[in-house]
Amino acid sequence: MSFNKTTAVTNTGLGDDQYAQIQTNQGNIGTQVQEGFTGMGTRLNQVDTGITGLKTDIGGVATNVNANTNTGFTALGDTLSGYNDANNLRFDQFGRSFTDNAAAVGANNTALNNLQGDVTVGFNDQGTRFNRVDAANTAMQGDITSGFDDTRQGFVDAQTDRTTNAGVAAQGFVDAGDALVKGFGDAEAQVGQAATDVLAGQTTAATNLDALNTGFNAYATQDATDQAAMKTTQDGFVSDFDAYTDRYTEDTALANQTRTDIQDANTNAANQIKADIGAFANASATGQDLISSQVNSVEDTVDGGFINANAQQAAATQAVQASAAQNAAAAQTTTNNAATDLQNALSSGIETLDSGQITAARDMAKVAASQTDLDIGMRQNFNQLGNAFDDTGSLIESSIDAQGNTISRKMDAQGNLILDQFDVTGKALGQKVINVNNTLSELGRLKNVQGANISMGNLTPASSSRVPQGGFASPFTTTT
Repeated sequence: MSFNKTTAVTNTGLGDDQYAQIQTNQGNIGTQVQEGFTGMGTRLNQVDTGITGLKTDIGGVATNVNANTNTGFTALGDTLSGYNDANNLRFDQFGRSFTDNAAAVGANNTALNNLQGDVTVGFNDQGTRFNRVDAANTAMQGDITSGFDDTRQGFVDAQTDRTTNAGVAAQGFVDAGDALVKGFGDAEAQVGQAATDVLAGQTTAATNLDALNTGFNAYATQDATDQAAMKTTQDGFVSDFDAYTDRYTEDTALANQTRTDIQDANTNAANQIKADIGAFANASATGQDLISSQVNSVEDTVDGGFINANAQQAAATQAVQASAAQNAAAAQTTTNNAATDLQNALSSGIETLDSGQITAARDMAKVAASQTDLDIGMRQNFNQLGNAFDDTGSLIESSIDAQGNTISRKMDAQGNLILDQFDVTGKALGQKVINVNNTLSELGRLKNVQGANISMGNLTPASSSRVPQGGFASPFTTTT
């Protein structure tokens, strides 16, 4: 049977034979249409038969799925019940073990105070592991629920596919009717498309059923795997607790050994500290001796003479008292010179002193400080007096000595020259108080010395009434 027929017309007009041929063709078209409807009815009957068989197959599948699902859930319930009983038994055993362990920890609480933190951490770890067990059980329950949800969704998807396929088939019939209206030439193509769609729907349904069966097989396999993993995890609870007990025993022994090591270290450290303190004391004593030696070596020079302020005050008082007696006894033997002139002028007040008198006495004191046959204390006083004034006769309030120390100077109302010595950090090293009047008296009583310069320290004729005839400032050099 064929639904396609082509008639070539080459005439430019219609004759009787052409009209006759048209009527013949219309009759043939009616015959072909009748044959087409007959063939379509046969195919639709085949489709109905296929759908009825598909419904029967799906009903059988649903029955088998329900039976297998009920059997699987029954077996799963029995397995979970067994797991629950085993878990309860293990938890009871763990509770008894935990009670015994708590009693032992309480008996050793005093000796194990330093391990309290480790014990707390251990129990916290147990709580964390129980939380992990709860989380694992919750996750497993979620997996089971997801499995049922996936199964239910599979049935829903299958029903949706069936509905979709029925809609596609219905659309095919509608399209076939539209094709008849549009033209008999497209009827065969539309019917063929409807048949193709129905066959495709059947193929899709079969594929979905195969996928559903595969999903059930995968679910059963995964369920068995999860059950084995649960059993392995529960077996691990016992082994983990045994490992914790062993580790607790090892930690106790290690802590005891650590305390012993700490005691030994403390003893060794104390002995070492004692030895270091002894070595430091020896080094300090040695350094102090060196410092004292260096200080003494400086004090023995003309730049020395600085002592503690309190000791300096007592020494100055004694020196004033002693010098007063000496001055009274030696008053008759003193020769006039620059020192005695300055001393006499000083008695009238320090503000009346002449700069020439001050510089002359200063230079005389410098020369006297270099005489090695004089007492070191006297030479020190002469040296400080010789360095205390500049060429204008003004007091040098501050200067730096050869050792880098700073010396500050001031005069009080009693005619004392007060010197304070400081190191480079500003720390006070000592003080020296020189009674200028007494020092000038000592300087004036000095006898002539071989090699002394003529009229050394004497004032000019305009400032002195007579030339000294003897003593330190004699006008002529003595020879032997």
